[in-house]
Amino acid sequence: MKCVLNVRGMRFALLLCPLCLAGGARGQPVPDPRGEPVPEVLTPPKLIEEVPPEYPAGASGSARVVVQLDVDERGAPGNLLVLSGPQPGFDESALAAARKLRFDPARRGGQPIAVRIQYAFNFAPPAAAQPPRLEELPVNLAGRIRERGTRRKLSGIEISAAGRSAFTDREGRFELRGVPEGEPVEIVVAAPGYERFTARETIPPGQKLEVEYRLQALYSSPFEATIEGERERTEISRTTVSKEETERVPGAQGDSLKVVEDLPGVARTSPIGGGALVIRGSKPGDSVVYLDGEPIPLLYHFAALSSTFNPDLLEAIDFVPGNFSSRYGDLTGGLVEVRTRKLREEPHGYANLNLLEASALVEGAIPEVPGLSVALAGRRSYIDYILRAVLSGNTDFSLTVAPRYYDAQLRVDWRPPDNPHSFSLLALTSDDALGFVLNRPTEQDPNLSGSIDAETGFQQIRLKHEWHGDRASITTVGMYERLLLSFDVGVNNLHLLGHDTYMRNTATYDLSDAFSLAGGLDIANRRAEVSAVFRQSFLYREGEYNNQFPRPDDALVHSAPTLYTRFSPGAWVEGRIHVLPDLSLTPGVRLDLYRYGPTEPHSSWTLSPRLTARWETSEQLALKAGIGLYSEGARNGDAAYPFGNPAVVPERAWQATLGAEVRPLPGVFISAEGFYKGLYDLIVRTDAVETVGGVTRAQILDNAGIGRVFGLELLVRKELTERFFGWVAYTLSRSDRIDRPGEVRRLFDFDQTHNLTLIASYKLGRGWQIGGRLRVISGNPDTPVVGARYLANFDAYLPIYGATNSLRVPTFHQLDVRVDKTWTFEGWMLDAYLDVLNAYNHRSIEGSAYSYDFSQHAYFEGLPVVPTLGLKGSF
Repeated sequence: MKCVLNVRGMRFALLLCPLCLAGGARGQPVPDPRGEPVPEVLTPPKLIEEVPPEYPAGASGSARVVVQLDVDERGAPGNLLVLSGPQPGFDESALAAARKLRFDPARRGGQPIAVRIQYAFNFAPPAAAQPPRLEELPVNLAGRIRERGTRRKLSGIEISAAGRSAFTDREGRFELRGVPEGEPVEIVVAAPGYERFTARETIPPGQKLEVEYRLQALYSSPFEATIEGERERTEISRTTVSKEETERVPGAQGDSLKVVEDLPGVARTSPIGGGALVIRGSKPGDSVVYLDGEPIPLLYHFAALSSTFNPDLLEAIDFVPGNFSSRYGDLTGGLVEVRTRKLREEPHGYANLNLLEASALVEGAIPEVPGLSVALAGRRSYIDYILRAVLSGNTDFSLTVAPRYYDAQLRVDWRPPDNPHSFSLLALTSDDALGFVLNRPTEQDPNLSGSIDAETGFQQIRLKHEWHGDRASITTVGMYERLLLSFDVGVNNLHLLGHDTYMRNTATYDLSDAFSLAGGLDIANRRAEVSAVFRQSFLYREGEYNNQFPRPDDALVHSAPTLYTRFSPGAWVEGRIHVLPDLSLTPGVRLDLYRYGPTEPHSSWTLSPRLTARWETSEQLALKAGIGLYSEGARNGDAAYPFGNPAVVPERAWQATLGAEVRPLPGVFISAEGFYKGLYDLIVRTDAVETVGGVTRAQILDNAGIGRVFGLELLVRKELTERFFGWVAYTLSRSDRIDRPGEVRRLFDFDQTHNLTLIASYKLGRGWQIGGRLRVISGNPDTPVVGARYLANFDAYLPIYGATNSLRVPTFHQLDVRVDKTWTFEGWMLDAYLDVLNAYNHRSIEGSAYSYDFSQHAYFEGLPVVPTLGLKGSF
């Protein structure tokens, strides 16, 4: 309603009277000696209070009512009169409103006076009532969306009901406002990769309904493919595979860590030898497996049947075959970085049972302590129970300790809410044991009989602290390790008990978008008590024929329990420089110190500069290159007498890589690399003698060896999608060496010219998944036996060898197949799987075997068809 105050008539009336009086005078006015009088100021009334008039009931349209009223000296209205034409209903409402008006009265010369004014009231029909805005309505339908079977919270999922919609947050929660109440409403949830979900809900009037819906994945999988905290790429050859890709790789038997052998640059090693890690032609021991930044001594249990760490705790596996960052030292081969995931806040677990082993895991948050989560996992084989039953009647061979292995892990994470600090504890143990008795001598060595026992194991306790700021971060890891190695083979025995401590500190700082700096310190302090009785040929070295038992004519070496120490600190720094937006350089340098003792202490140090470059020319193409120096200290007692020579220096290598990465299609990744590795100061055997403290003794080892490794690597990878993943890995390489000056160049023991791996896995739907792995690999080098001589004193024959590694065993090829069927229930999943190694039963050649006098030769074969049938339930 609009009210208008009209005072024009009042002003005219007030001014008119004095003008009329002046005009009516007949004589001339007499001038006043005091001057002209100042006219008095007239101030109109001012509205100070009003009540809008009510729109008449039953009326329609607009109206204007003009009311005349007198405003007295107190500002109150009176003598109300409607001046406009009759308007029933509107006139009465206007008069009622006019009576409630209040004014500040008109004034003349500052004194209140009564005046007459006109006041207009404008009427407009009331606007239609507007419904409340949606954001003003109360939330009456809320809930959470999870994945059926895994109970995983789903974010970014749209929920619709009665024309209203919302998306779930990172916790899977949603809220809808103003959903119709008291009647059934259809709820629709639709998301890519999941079956369409509908439900009908009735919301009680005035109440809020809480619900939980679970979506069925179109191609179910109990694993997540998300990789959190992926590190910026400073290595040019880094390959990262997620847990979901590795969990169902055919031939891996459900063990993610076994997928490492299917990547470019990794040589195949015999499972009989425990699945040693050989990368880019280097000997076993030159490459290292890291678990969250610290080394793990044994990656696999014996025969490479399973890894020593529970794969369900993994997030991803990073594989770097060469030209790795300055943060890594004391190795000249390649590395595998196993990264564990954050523990889940909600309860999770699984139980897995197959023909070889049983394993289980359980984890969850501790509600009483915000941010605290705990996980416990374990695995135990039962091959020993099976073999005891099978071999119970064998009189020539009896088990004292049947083959068995176990491992266990305890993980505790504390991530206080809204806090940049986080803490983690990881305790793990692993143990393998095997023992048997030969009641009759073998044909190859008539002197060999009696017991053969072996046990390997380790325990680790790790503490980790992380701090993340806006531009900086600091990570500190400390670890204690107990290592046990024990071997008894006839008269040869070796017993080692190690107590090792490790520390790694890494700091990063982003100075700008174009430059970041990282550096750190890592320390390894190893202390081992060693006792041994052995022949030198018992300790196998690269290039030495290892298919036979130790030479009976070797003198026995006795070592009383001796303390062996190895202290190796390292410091490093590297920068990440974006020279151009698409071109980055990563220069770095590393300083390593190696000190051996405590008897005959000896120290040496190395400086290793490194540089990598990456140029992303477009979203589809990146070029990369790297060059650097690397060092590796003496291992396995090579710097401790009587096992080796305390004067040996670290082995050295320089590495160069040039390559390109292409993404021709979404989800398709191609990487091609050429590499060269020059090796020098290699530790090799020597016949030289030396005098120490006036005593002449064998020098045993020195640094006379050199070598080289070069080749090409190709990876074509179809990254994980809803239904299919796979890759093609091919390596063309040559690795050879010269052990001593003047000797001929020979192949490394694991030189494999061609190494081709094809992997494919496809989700058929309805819980079915099928996959295959085909490997075709050049046979390993072999050293021929060209004759033998008889040792009468030992009643044994000694082989006469030809040129070292001058032959090859036949090409290895094998097809592995895996089939999975998953049943999904509301809160858990059941997976039945069949993993078949060597599906077409090709008995690949693993090495040579000879009769006792070496007059007859035969190959010993690898594994036949090995099916693994199992069940895994998870929640």
